[in-house]
Amino acid sequence: MQYFFPEINALQSGKEHLHTMYGRGTIFNSFRVIERNKDAKVISTSEVKKDFLNRFILKPNSKLGLNFETPVVMGILNVTPDSFYDGECSFSEKQFVEKGLRLLQNGCAILDIGGESTRPGAIEVPVGEEIERVVGVITKIKKCSPSALISVDTRKANVAEKALQAGASIVNDISAGSFDKKMFNVVAKYKAGICLMHSQGLPENMQDSPYYENVLLDIYDYLEAKITEAERKGISREKIIIDPGIGFGKSLNDNLEIIKKVSLFHGLGCPLMLGLSRKSFIGEIIRERLPAGRLVGSIAAMLETLRNGVHILRVHDVKETVDAIKVWNIFQ
Repeated sequence: MQYFFPEINALQSGKEHLHTMYGRGTIFNSFRVIERNKDAKVISTSEVKKDFLNRFILKPNSKLGLNFETPVVMGILNVTPDSFYDGECSFSEKQFVEKGLRLLQNGCAILDIGGESTRPGAIEVPVGEEIERVVGVITKIKKCSPSALISVDTRKANVAEKALQAGASIVNDISAGSFDKKMFNVVAKYKAGICLMHSQGLPENMQDSPYYENVLLDIYDYLEAKITEAERKGISREKIIIDPGIGFGKSLNDNLEIIKKVSLFHGLGCPLMLGLSRKSFIGEIIRERLPAGRLVGSIAAMLETLRNGVHILRVHDVKETVDAIKVWNIFQ
């Protein structure tokens, strides 16, 4: 199998047509073609089919109600007492609703509501408890803001179904349907969107010596297989988002490799999301143990991913991210 990585700002010759990565300031006119156990080769963009090239240079063909003219911000609302950064053991449901409404007012296009922490070492939450945490919050936010686009962050089909009934329209599944085999059927039943994320192992053990033959190609193959499986279960490709899963069963070097070469995943033909916000790899780089001290590092990493055409950013700090994107857009 061949994998196509845009050779960013590494032009073959002045005669080649220049493309911009998803209409932004990053220029390329060639692909590095990678195959397992073979030497890579560089080809002109004119040597690939136009439909395939369009995956790297045009707005995604999506039916999720999103405007991809500018990078999309997904705001994180953890309705949990134990999330690694913003879990709130003392918050009432009313306070979670107020926080979610603030994130929407601050500019997030998607509000991602989760009732189970998936930080490294986290223990699974019973289905009933997870449903109780998220459904009331979703219902009340939709009542206050009917146009809000809400995703539910869950790997359990029963939780997803109750959340979709309450007003969510996207399921953000860190297991890409692997944890609960009924997930794709539920998403198809409600004609919802789904985010397919790559993870290795479970939250309880995912950081115990993760290993890949080739982290980029292994993740690419996994996501491609999951897209195919979702389509077979009746989910439209135009309602699928993909996420390579920064921090979910990856080492520091794995995370950096994904960020540097994330444009490879445009070849899958779905909107591309990344969650970098305040994660431990940022802390490793800047030697900051506490997530509260990782905002600036998170913004820096986020801007690098935008250069490579990432469409959706999943973040805790919505206003700061929206402001950074506004300034970044001026220079594109």
